[in-house]
Amino acid sequence: MLLVLSNGGRGAAAVSALLDSLGADYVFHFPTLKDAGGFGKGDVFVGKLSYKSLIKMIRQNRVNAVIDIITTPAASDSHVAVNAADDLKIPLIKLIRPTVPEGTRIAAEPGRVKCEINYSYAAVAEKINKTVGTTVFLSRPVSVRAVADEVFDRSELYVPVGASAEFDVDAALEYGIPLINVREYNNLNSREGIREALKDAGAKLLITDSATDIAEKLSAAGDAGADVIFTQGSGYDYEYILDSLDGLSKCLIKNGFVRGGSDRAETENDMEADENSDKGEEE
Repeated sequence: MLLVLSNGGRGAAAVSALLDSLGADYVFHFPTLKDAGGFGKGDVFVGKLSYKSLIKMIRQNRVNAVIDIITTPAASDSHVAVNAADDLKIPLIKLIRPTVPEGTRIAAEPGRVKCEINYSYAAVAEKINKTVGTTVFLSRPVSVRAVADEVFDRSELYVPVGASAEFDVDAALEYGIPLINVREYNNLNSREGIREALKDAGAKLLITDSATDIAEKLSAAGDAGADVIFTQGSGYDYEYILDSLDGLSKCLIKNGFVRGGSDRAETENDMEADENSDKGEEE
């Protein structure tokens, strides 16, 4: 039995249809009845999720893997799932929207910018620890903090933020890096603004959890001589983290969580168009 944690939207219906095509036994959990509306078919639990209730749900339904498709960064239900799955020693699979959607040009100027996609916060931190030079983040606070927790020298981490009338100290502290390294800049959506931030820091790495302004980020990184890593923005690290229905299908089959079946001919558009997805893909 699979347990799918969702906050609703088109992604829930897409995952439900995929699991049906694989002949899987599954049950969904939604926080509210509104979230559960029209997701597809199958058994559903609705209500506030706690550690105790999730443990009970897993045990009573003989759940052998949990699939988290919650779209809110650092969601409390996702945090509960991380802890419960770890304590019960069952697999936890995270499905996210692609940081760099299929069909989007990765390199603004191929050959001039070295970039990669890496959804493991621990692996990103390891790359920072092995890099001589500073790192600049254009990422949500939850992503920066998750990576920073694993970095040896946080004094080499910088976050540029949009200039405002009054510097927000509380918001700046959420990044989990030295306050002095959270610096204000104008026009951070432009090549010129990003390049200025990178050059000021002497950056060797630019890390972003957002697909917005890809060309500008890559061009600016090329100008500054920095590599680029696109990572995820959930706020939690996962052994299994996937950004497509096809990837989820292969993971479930490969690890024996389902018996298998015909691959569903769906694209990632369902996940990208999820009406409940995070709307603030800000830097």
